[in-house]
Amino acid sequence: MSRPWRYYLHKLWLGLALRCPNCGQGRMFSGLFSMEKTCPHCDVRYERLSGESIGGMFINLGLAEVISVFGFFAIQLAFNPPMLPHILFWVAFNILFVLLFYRHARGLWVAINYLSSGVYADRN
Repeated sequence: MSRPWRYYLHKLWLGLALRCPNCGQGRMFSGLFSMEKTCPHCDVRYERLSGESIGGMFINLGLAEVISVFGFFAIQLAFNPPMLPHILFWVAFNILFVLLFYRHARGLWVAINYLSSGVYADRN
C-alpha cells in the first residue's frame, strides 16, 4: 500500500529541519557539526555503518555546484561584471554554502535513508 506524497514530503522536511524523521521531536545534532548517534526521544539510530554520511555530502556539494554554475552564468549574462571579483564571489559562496548547509544536507540524507528503511531503532 502506497503512502500519500505528503507523508514523504513531511519526512524530508523533518530531515531539513534537523529533526528525527521517525518521531519528529528528537534533534539530530548536539553541536555545530556533531551528529547524535541515536534520537534522544525514540532511540532510532541515524547511521548504521561508517560512510553512510557520504550521501549527505553528495547532496551538499551537488547543490552548491548547481547553484554556483547557474548563478555564475545568470549574473554574467545579466550584468557582465569584472571576472576576478565575480569568480572570487562564487568561490567564497561555495565555501560558505557547504559549511552552512552541511547539517541540513546530512539531515536530509537521514530522512531519505529513513524512507528507504535504512533508519530504524535497534532491536534488543
